[in-house]
Amino acid sequence: MRKIPLSVLLPLVAIATLIAPAPAQAMGSGNQYQDAQTGLSYQIWQPGKGSTKDLTLRSFKLLSCGAKNEQWLAAIYGEDRSIQFLETDAAVKCSNPGLGKQIATASINGQIAKIVAFCDPANAKQWKKCSTADIQNYGGYAMWNTKPTKLLHGTSIEVLISGLTYADLLRISRAMTPLMKQ
Repeated sequence: MRKIPLSVLLPLVAIATLIAPAPAQAMGSGNQYQDAQTGLSYQIWQPGKGSTKDLTLRSFKLLSCGAKNEQWLAAIYGEDRSIQFLETDAAVKCSNPGLGKQIATASINGQIAKIVAFCDPANAKQWKKCSTADIQNYGGYAMWNTKPTKLLHGTSIEVLISGLTYADLLRISRAMTPLMKQ
């Protein structure tokens, strides 16, 4: 077997490293949301300062949305009490937050969000009386689309909570901020 001289091998490794695609988490800004924005055509939004309070970031992933679609973002904070931030291009549906009852709408940063509680459809009494108060008991979510910017597509955002209140859901959702204002 013929050995490749080190003077040839090192430049080849350097070139391969530069052209190889890097995962968003490896971009190195120190902000996973900022790193995720790299290479995506829709606008990434991040939780506002202090909105996740004492809940620790447990998971941050870019997930596949099929061969022809961009990846979607899923960030999870906390365990028993938890918040999930799910984001994708507004023109594509990647995640499914689950079966629940729409109980309200709310204005989130100028957009109308659908508010859903995870009441049990098999329990007719609970389903019929399902309200914003049930979000604390069963969990729920807010879901809305943002407008596109000059350079980026609009975003479909879902904020799912468990063990938190309807007021918490609104506060957390309204505190979200876009990474790039354009």
